Amino acid sequence: MAAPQITPEQQEELQRFNQLVQELEIIRVNLQQFELEKRDITTALKETKDLDPSAVIYRSAGRLLFQSNVEDIKKHLTEQQEKIEVRLSSLTNREKKLVSSVKELQEKLVGKK
Repeated sequence: MAAPQITPEQQEELQRFNQLVQELEIIRVNLQQFELEKRDITTALKETKDLDPSAVIYRSAGRLLFQSNVEDIKKHLTEQQEKIEVRLSSLTNREKKLVSSVKELQEKLVGKK
Protein backbone atom coordinates (compact mmCIF):
# COMPACT_ATOMS: atom_id res chain seq x y z
CA MET A 1 0.00 0.00 0.00
CA ALA A 2 1.51 3.28 -1.10
CA ALA A 3 1.74 6.24 1.23
CA PRO A 4 -0.54 9.11 0.29
CA GLN A 5 1.19 11.81 -1.70
CA ILE A 6 1.42 15.29 -0.24
CA THR A 7 0.77 18.09 -2.68
CA PRO A 8 3.12 21.09 -2.81
CA GLU A 9 0.30 23.20 -1.35
CA GLN A 10 -0.05 20.80 1.58
CA GLN A 11 3.72 20.84 2.09
CA GLU A 12 3.67 24.63 2.26
CA GLU A 13 0.77 24.56 4.71
CA LEU A 14 2.57 22.00 6.86
CA GLN A 15 5.73 24.11 6.82
CA ARG A 16 3.69 27.19 7.76
CA PHE A 17 2.03 25.20 10.56
CA ASN A 18 5.43 24.20 11.96
CA GLN A 19 6.65 27.80 11.79
CA LEU A 20 3.57 29.02 13.66
CA VAL A 21 4.01 26.37 16.35
CA GLN A 22 7.67 27.37 16.80
CA GLU A 23 6.75 31.04 17.02
CA LEU A 24 4.04 30.20 19.56
CA GLU A 25 6.56 28.30 21.70
CA ILE A 26 8.97 31.25 21.62
CA ILE A 27 6.21 33.67 22.62
CA ARG A 28 5.18 31.43 25.50
CA VAL A 29 8.77 31.28 26.77
CA ASN A 30 8.97 35.08 26.53
CA LEU A 31 5.68 35.40 28.41
CA GLN A 32 7.05 33.22 31.21
CA GLN A 33 10.23 35.28 31.40
CA PHE A 34 8.33 38.56 31.56
CA GLU A 35 5.94 37.17 34.18
CA LEU A 36 8.92 36.21 36.35
CA GLU A 37 10.50 39.62 35.88
CA LYS A 38 7.20 41.32 36.73
CA ARG A 39 6.91 39.20 39.89
CA ASP A 40 10.46 40.18 40.90
CA ILE A 41 9.72 43.85 40.37
CA THR A 42 6.47 43.61 42.33
CA THR A 43 8.37 42.00 45.20
CA ALA A 44 11.05 44.70 45.07
CA LEU A 45 8.39 47.43 45.11
CA LYS A 46 6.76 45.83 48.17
CA GLU A 47 10.15 45.74 49.90
CA THR A 48 10.79 49.43 49.21
CA LYS A 49 7.27 50.48 50.25
CA ASP A 50 8.04 50.86 53.94
CA LEU A 51 11.62 52.05 53.65
CA ASP A 52 12.63 55.36 55.14
CA PRO A 53 13.12 57.83 52.24
CA SER A 54 16.61 58.60 53.57
CA ALA A 55 17.64 54.93 53.59
CA VAL A 56 20.67 53.92 51.57
CA ILE A 57 19.66 51.57 48.79
CA TYR A 58 21.57 50.02 45.91
CA ARG A 59 20.52 49.18 42.38
CA SER A 60 22.35 46.71 40.20
CA ALA A 61 23.33 47.44 36.63
CA GLY A 62 25.06 44.43 35.20
CA ARG A 63 27.85 43.53 37.59
CA LEU A 64 27.89 46.92 39.28
CA LEU A 65 25.91 48.27 42.21
CA PHE A 66 24.99 51.93 42.36
CA GLN A 67 23.90 53.78 45.44
CA SER A 68 20.58 55.51 44.99
CA ASN A 69 17.70 56.88 46.97
CA VAL A 70 14.43 55.11 47.65
CA GLU A 71 12.29 57.40 45.47
CA ASP A 72 14.54 56.95 42.43
CA ILE A 73 14.46 53.19 42.88
CA LYS A 74 10.68 53.18 43.21
CA LYS A 75 10.37 55.33 40.11
CA HIS A 76 12.73 53.06 38.15
CA LEU A 77 10.92 49.90 39.28
CA THR A 78 7.52 51.37 38.45
CA GLU A 79 8.69 52.35 34.96
CA GLN A 80 10.11 48.87 34.43
CA GLN A 81 6.86 47.31 35.62
CA GLU A 82 4.83 49.45 33.21
CA LYS A 83 7.09 48.50 30.29
CA ILE A 84 6.77 44.83 31.16
CA GLU A 85 2.98 45.07 31.41
CA VAL A 86 2.81 46.63 27.94
CA ARG A 87 5.08 43.91 26.57
CA LEU A 88 3.04 41.19 28.29
CA SER A 89 -0.14 42.60 26.82
CA SER A 90 1.40 42.67 23.35
CA LEU A 91 2.73 39.13 23.67
CA THR A 92 -0.59 37.85 25.01
CA ASN A 93 -2.43 39.34 22.04
CA ARG A 94 0.11 37.82 19.66
CA GLU A 95 -0.23 34.46 21.41
CA LYS A 96 -4.03 34.53 20.98
CA LYS A 97 -3.70 35.29 17.26
CA LEU A 98 -1.14 32.54 16.81
CA VAL A 99 -3.26 29.98 18.66
CA SER A 100 -6.15 30.87 16.39
CA SER A 101 -3.97 30.58 13.28
CA VAL A 102 -2.51 27.26 14.42
CA LYS A 103 -5.97 25.81 15.10
CA GLU A 104 -7.28 27.04 11.77
CA LEU A 105 -4.34 25.61 9.85
CA GLN A 106 -4.48 22.37 11.83
CA GLU A 107 -8.15 21.93 10.94
CA LYS A 108 -7.34 22.64 7.32
CA LEU A 109 -4.51 20.09 7.30
CA VAL A 110 -6.51 17.40 9.10
CA GLY A 111 -9.45 17.96 6.78
CA LYS A 112 -7.28 17.30 3.70
CA LYS A 113 -6.39 13.71 4.59
